[in-house]
Amino acid sequence: MYCPKCKSSDTSVLDSRVINEGRTIKRRRECSKCSYRFTTHEDLKVLDLYVTKRSGQEVSYNKDKLKKSIEKSFNKRKVNVDLVNSLVESVTDDVMKLGKDTVSSDEIGNIVLNNLNSSDEAAYICYMAMFKNFATATDFIELVKQFEKKYDQSKSIISKV
Repeated sequence: MYCPKCKSSDTSVLDSRVINEGRTIKRRRECSKCSYRFTTHEDLKVLDLYVTKRSGQEVSYNKDKLKKSIEKSFNKRKVNVDLVNSLVESVTDDVMKLGKDTVSSDEIGNIVLNNLNSSDEAAYICYMAMFKNFATATDFIELVKQFEKKYDQSKSIISKV
């Protein structure tokens, strides 16, 4: 690791901590040459995973693209950065659990939807609208009606308790 101040490669680790549910190591370092202290984060990278897009093109799995698509689903609402980061990590974990070298973008989209459905229904609907490419407004209205039914059913179950 090079010192960001003097570019020396002679740095030492002062402290290491596991963060982000074991996916990241935060290290406090010090340069032996200029004594500058700095922090690094070592993240688990998904290197050998490819995504087959709808066009048939194969691209490397990219957590930044995934994060941007999830952020879009919170359209014009305050985005809870921790929630988005947690969703990205959850989706990545679920994709890795598939045990495949190549995953279709549809599979990833469905995994995102499953994770959003349990965390933010409005974001779920927005992501669904982007992901499914609704042909008409009626398709979108049908999705919202499904949520109304689900809400009414859960409301009636709660009132019986």
